[in-house]
Amino acid sequence: MPQFICATIQLMVSPALETVPRTPKLRPSGFSARSAASFTLFACALFIVLGIVTTLLGPTFPLLLKRWPVTTAQLGTLFFWQFIPSTAGTLLSGAMLSKRSFRLGVVFGVALCLLGVAGLIWADWNLGRAAVACYGVGLGFALPATNLAVAEANRTRRAASVSLLNFAWGVGAISGPLLLRLTHSLSGFFIALAALVALGLAGSAIWQMPPKSAAAPTGEMPVSAPVRLWIVAPLIAASMFLFCGVENAVAGWAATLALPSFADAFRASNANEAFWAFFLAGRALAPVVLRRISETWLLFASIITAAAGVLAFYFAAHAATILVACAIAGLGVGPGFPLLISRVSELIGPQRPACTVCFAFAGIGAATLPSAMGLIGEKMGDPRAGLLLPLFGLVLLLPTARMLSAWRRNA
Repeated sequence: MPQFICATIQLMVSPALETVPRTPKLRPSGFSARSAASFTLFACALFIVLGIVTTLLGPTFPLLLKRWPVTTAQLGTLFFWQFIPSTAGTLLSGAMLSKRSFRLGVVFGVALCLLGVAGLIWADWNLGRAAVACYGVGLGFALPATNLAVAEANRTRRAASVSLLNFAWGVGAISGPLLLRLTHSLSGFFIALAALVALGLAGSAIWQMPPKSAAAPTGEMPVSAPVRLWIVAPLIAASMFLFCGVENAVAGWAATLALPSFADAFRASNANEAFWAFFLAGRALAPVVLRRISETWLLFASIITAAAGVLAFYFAAHAATILVACAIAGLGVGPGFPLLISRVSELIGPQRPACTVCFAFAGIGAATLPSAMGLIGEKMGDPRAGLLLPLFGLVLLLPTARMLSAWRRNA
């Protein structure tokens, strides 16, 4: 979101994209079509690397447990150390991008990612937490700045270019476990990833990026239909909190919970790979499915499918069934968050402060549910018992989705 959370916040609330002139230029002045294509390709490559960084905790958890003398619950707090700073970084990046260039946001964010990943190579527990927070803040700056820059470079096809960019992020999420198995060493993984981030930083410093548009709006923004924000906003905020929390809880703990059924921690990362591969497939298939069923029914199907996957993961006893369960969970979770984004745009509107609050709750959910899942597993003496938390969250999502559907019909 979450891994898409940071980018989505800025795409919806940033002044750079809030309004569009009636006769917009096809592309920024001095920025050719070839430059736009070149930068978009570079941004996709960068997002593959940042996708690995965003999701690195999941596949490395079993190895970090061996390196650091901490409990499973303590290790779970690393999600808090990543996603709370990431959410704060995203909110702070709005102020930077309103006054500074896209390049500054991208370079600053990627530099912090490099510092954080490099810090993990030989870090102890205390330094490790600081390193995770460091790359978390970096992601909060780099992801939205890159999204906005790509959207600005491709004004006539913003949605398509940003979708391609975030597809590249998903490729990175899948590639993390592959890189870990390829290096077959925790330190080697961090060294290789730091090298990739360093290449991304060098490219960010020298690659031509579009200038920000200074065009002022010539017309007023359309006003959405009035709704009772004091009811709708908490419903959407709670839904985002739960969806992003479930996504990060299942993906973050998949390898650790799967480890007893696999030969080693490197093979256990196949569980992360299965989740993210079908997560990406779920998002890719959503537009096709929406031609046949409504958004409301797809949201219900997404929640039920994710719950079935989590429940199957809880009872899975063999490697094959664990992989199938993670794949089902990923397939269900994948389409959910974009569907909630459409509710935000329709019922609240991207310019209202309540919109930013809803996305902030998504980041808080991504930080707290995985941490709480580790604590529950430790308290109950069974790590898989923590899966009851995301399962309970998905059950809670069913009535909230129903209420949001009712509000949508009445709006």
